[in-house]
Amino acid sequence: MTGKPAVVTARSVVRESVPAALVRPCPPRQRKPLVTTGDIVNRLIYTEGALATCSAQVDGIRAWNDGQ
Repeated sequence: MTGKPAVVTARSVVRESVPAALVRPCPPRQRKPLVTTGDIVNRLIYTEGALATCSAQVDGIRAWNDGQ
């Protein structure tokens, strides 16, 4: 025995969590009644924006995952 302490190596897999900004809930659906043409246009604009937000989050998760 040389008096040196034994070196023990234990392997473990550490996986980081997805960044919080990428797992926020998607914008909620709008439930207001559609009465005028303007209401329809506003709903479309909101829905397109909500879809873009969710799509960006999913794309961000994919990019983050590919970097792992």
